[in-house]
Amino acid sequence: MRVRGTKQDLLQQALAAELPDDATAERILGAAFEQAEDFGLRRFTIDEVARRVGVSRVTVYRYFPKKDLLLNALLMRELRRFLTKVDAVLAAQSTPDAKLVEGLVFCLEFLRGHKVLNRLLRTEPELILPLLTVKAGDVLAAARGWIAGHIRAEIAAGRLALPDEDVEGVAELIARNVLSLVLTRDTVLPIDSPSGRRRIAELYLAPIVASLQPR
Repeated sequence: MRVRGTKQDLLQQALAAELPDDATAERILGAAFEQAEDFGLRRFTIDEVARRVGVSRVTVYRYFPKKDLLLNALLMRELRRFLTKVDAVLAAQSTPDAKLVEGLVFCLEFLRGHKVLNRLLRTEPELILPLLTVKAGDVLAAARGWIAGHIRAEIAAGRLALPDEDVEGVAELIARNVLSLVLTRDTVLPIDSPSGRRRIAELYLAPIVASLQPR
């Protein structure tokens, strides 16, 4: 899968992407998700997507003229779904430490439970692991920028005290922790239950945020 866009605008692109929004397009994207979960990307075909939807391949091509465009649209849809949900979780919290705890809990639950991501990590790691490890600059930069935006909003509201030159560093540390916990399944940390994820965030990360609150 090729990620379209630059490291500065990956997540913004997902939010701004103009995806087809009629019922047939939604069914095509839903079928593409199911096929990627069942067969991965190497055996991903437009013919199979069309069969699952119950339309001709010509109809699929009318919406997505190339397989890469369909896969990229699927990626943008999943990123938008993730960002919309996590932003709602953060907006519901009234303090920076609660935002960190509940945001981390949600991110780990969503990403560790994502069916297509898990399928690719399990059966086609050579396709996705480089993009999330040695070539993860684009992903990290996008995540860092998004997290930094939330940190700066807390600073502007007077709920955090952190020099601006340190914001990006803190944001990257959070992003790297999440990425590691998503990619490396084996751990002594109680990561596989909601209460365990919350305990990790409260015990190890919330105190860091508390130390940055104005006194």
